[in-house]
Amino acid sequence: MLSWFAVCFSGLLHISAAYKGPRWQFYLFKPLTIALMMAIAAMGAEPSAYTHLILAGLLFSLVGDIFLMLPKDRFIPGLLSFLVAHILYSVAFWQQFEGPMVWWLPSMIGAAGVIIFLLLLPNLGALLLPVGLYIAVIAQMAWGAGEFWMNTHSQPAAYAFGGALLFMVSDTVLAFERFKGPFRTSVLLIMGTYFCAQGLITLSALS
Repeated sequence: MLSWFAVCFSGLLHISAAYKGPRWQFYLFKPLTIALMMAIAAMGAEPSAYTHLILAGLLFSLVGDIFLMLPKDRFIPGLLSFLVAHILYSVAFWQQFEGPMVWWLPSMIGAAGVIIFLLLLPNLGALLLPVGLYIAVIAQMAWGAGEFWMNTHSQPAAYAFGGALLFMVSDTVLAFERFKGPFRTSVLLIMGTYFCAQGLITLSALS
């Protein structure tokens, strides 16, 4: 419980620093929040392929966080880092799935992905293909987590599915903030849903 308090406190310090400073606090507590989740998973989860994939996904997320918060634009390296993280999470979720698929689920998630892509399309320019690929990968990650939950209705699967959906929300807000223009509450929405998403995915390895 104390460890998760540290995660929440670190995440709140990062969000607060994004609005009020100081800058060192902004740069320190974003990667530290993910690093704390990695430590919780490494020490508290049973060694398994699922745990190792989640840890690897958290590591690539941490690298992506560093790229995205650097003063000089590192959007493409950040995008690629998170793309790898989503692929790792996807493999973890799909490995837990056994049984018949629920076909309405990918239809709903896929439709949401297409709508988001079409709304961003006029502003994407040269990033059209990378962003389109990223949306497709995160959508199938959410699909994999959803199939995992629909098939087992287990607590870890619920955490995984909730985390994947929140990740989609976070990345959608981030995309609109980047390609449509910043707005006052963007950091709160992006980072709040992002930290919750990563926390739930971490919890899926601990349950």
